[in-house]
Amino acid sequence: MNFVAQPIRLANIQALRGLAVLMVVLSHLQNIEHKYAGDQLLGNVFSVGFSGVDLFFAISGFVMVYVAWGAPKGARSAASFIFARASRIYPLYWFISALVLMIWFSRPDLVFASNAEFSLIKSFFLWPAHVQPLLAVGWTLVHEMYFYLVFAAIILLPPRFRFWALVLWGALVLAGFLTDVAIHGPVLKLLSHPLGFEFLGGALAALALKRFGARGWLLALWVGVVFFIAACFVSLHFGLVFWETWPRAASFAFPVSLIVYGAAGAEQAGKVFSQALVWLGDQSYALYLSHILTLSVGGRLWGLFAADGVLDNVFMLPFILGLALFTGEVLHRLVEMPLLVWARRWRRRFF
Repeated sequence: MNFVAQPIRLANIQALRGLAVLMVVLSHLQNIEHKYAGDQLLGNVFSVGFSGVDLFFAISGFVMVYVAWGAPKGARSAASFIFARASRIYPLYWFISALVLMIWFSRPDLVFASNAEFSLIKSFFLWPAHVQPLLAVGWTLVHEMYFYLVFAAIILLPPRFRFWALVLWGALVLAGFLTDVAIHGPVLKLLSHPLGFEFLGGALAALALKRFGARGWLLALWVGVVFFIAACFVSLHFGLVFWETWPRAASFAFPVSLIVYGAAGAEQAGKVFSQALVWLGDQSYALYLSHILTLSVGGRLWGLFAADGVLDNVFMLPFILGLALFTGEVLHRLVEMPLLVWARRWRRRFF
């Protein structure tokens, strides 16, 4: 029997996606206010929104196990899995990257990744490099694709060996990090990056849910939230260096794993989170890829009339946030969804 993983839409996991993308957007909105406004309403506390990325990584690990853990072994299952993930990631990423590229050709100073050393091919194919991709948020997708390739390799194995393969991968990441193989290039830096433990934590959370059901979901959720908040306070103390080094993964891998377990367990127990966050989760990928562009446009408009006092902040912050959400929803409905339909049609044809 050929394996085709079925689409999954756990409402609470989708709500967590919505929360994660909102946190990231607010962190960048704070940067926009700092750059273009004369006064500040959003304090430095909003910088903790970067932790939305850590939540995204744990969600990815969880969903991959939840969807594909029981797939039949072999190359066909692995190829089907990779096709599904690549067709989910690349088309919309290429669409928005192409828009950024057109801007870069005419006004490179308007593009966040304006460093002339970036590689266009590596940017578009999410290959690890010494500099960020043209679309700056693409650095997280480099990690995503790495994890998908690891998981595809695990699917090659019989199901009874997959848990130990996952553990072995975690051990190799740890060994690579401890021996500092990252100094030998961006590929080895990616392979040994501590953020891999956030994917691993999410995967183990899904295995725990499969093994124990919703048991202990409330305790897991509360403990995860408490430790997550504590990690955010730690990040505020250490600043930017925290987000670029191993303490980030050490601080967030445990709580985000508990949060995704608790959220999925809550749904099994009949508790569904905010429908507004579920809606936001539905457009989260489109919003995540497009929000820096939209916020930058809004910020430049703001800069034309920004004045002393917070009155303009009170009006412009909700306006720019709303503009980002509107753009994400339009891209989701008019671009992302048709692309997904096309990808699923081809996947059914091949697999």
